Amino acid sequence: MKPLQNESDNRDENAASGTDSASVILQEWQTCVASADTVSQRRDVINGIFVTLCLAVVTSVIALWGLKAIPLLLIGVVICVAWLCYLWSLKSLNSAKFRVIQALEKSLPKQPYADEWALVKKKTYFKGTTIERILPISFLVLYILLLISILIGG
Repeated sequence: MKPLQNESDNRDENAASGTDSASVILQEWQTCVASADTVSQRRDVINGIFVTLCLAVVTSVIALWGLKAIPLLLIGVVICVAWLCYLWSLKSLNSAKFRVIQALEKSLPKQPYADEWALVKKKTYFKGTTIERILPISFLVLYILLLISILIGG
């Protein structure tokens, strides 16, 4: 029975034995791309959950209206802050993943991600996370306006 080896041992063995390193790099690249895609899918699901929570807060505040709705508005603010933190965290994670992907691409015959970014940078492009931040910030503004409205008009 062969003892278990970790991945770095396998990479060292492959390099030392002359195994097709381009194939190994391509497999690593595919794994990284799939991982980045998974993070993006998770971000989409979480955005949907946060939108639902924020809409539930707005609906509840309107239904309760008055001073008793203020705690819900504060909960809504906390939800938006958590949402923004989550977006920042996933942006950092995916940025790191794409740096790794582009580093791996330098060893491949084609660099699809690097080529795509080169084309995108030539045109006006808004990053997804920049657009995503609009929703929690919009809800924050709405919560503040509702709070002011409750405090002024009751």
